[in-house]
Amino acid sequence: MAAAKAVPTSVPVLVTGASSGIGEEFARRFAERGHAVTIVARRAERLEQLAEDLRSRYGATVDVLVADLETARGRNSVAKLLRERSPWVLVNNAGYGTRGRLADLDASRERAEVQLNVVSTHDLSLAVLPGLLRAGAGGIINVASTAAFQSLPYMATYAATKAFILHFTEALAEELRGSGARAMALCPGPVRTEFSEVAGVQDYMELARPMSMSAAKCVSTALRAFDRGTAVCVPGPLNSAATLGPRLAPRVVVRKVTGQIFRPRSG
Repeated sequence: MAAAKAVPTSVPVLVTGASSGIGEEFARRFAERGHAVTIVARRAERLEQLAEDLRSRYGATVDVLVADLETARGRNSVAKLLRERSPWVLVNNAGYGTRGRLADLDASRERAEVQLNVVSTHDLSLAVLPGLLRAGAGGIINVASTAAFQSLPYMATYAATKAFILHFTEALAEELRGSGARAMALCPGPVRTEFSEVAGVQDYMELARPMSMSAAKCVSTALRAFDRGTAVCVPGPLNSAATLGPRLAPRVVVRKVTGQIFRPRSG
């Protein structure tokens, strides 16, 4: 099989969670490469501002789709678009994390987290795949996390959703091998975005400062890996090294260590 290379710029890109952070950076980088880009999120004003910036800065064709991917209606609107043409590069980036003892957290928000992080990724992947295979081109980037490599007490739902994304995407990448389409799981460590405030992990971000990086660096690394046809990308050598411990140490040790790290601090 020939070595993978960058997806042709004739293939459009759809990015979910594009209103900030890693999703916004993916939209910028693909627009800079010359792809037509569809940006998806709930925050219409931010999407319109980003679209205008991409058009003026890169001369890009940019479409805005406002959708709440926690809901079936929002997922269906994006899936319909993905099925209307092919192929695409689909970047499933939308997601968030929660922190705390599971019994103390808002159950409705935990369920919504699964809908956004897992069900949305799964539904949109199913919608885009037939077109990728017919065209023998395009691909899927699913944003997981280094959290995917172990359980995280006090971030139980988040780590479990990211484990699903990692395993799902690895399997999909193998199924697509030789088809001309590709799939990659992006597993970033700490990235300096709004995620830390939403998830309440600012203290962890301070602890993990040596491993943290900007969204721009994360996405730059991810795109190089995607161009090569990599199935799993963990940006940064320290983050890559950090994923080895949970795979080598006894699981009881791993969960005790991670439980101490992510246990909410009072005061």
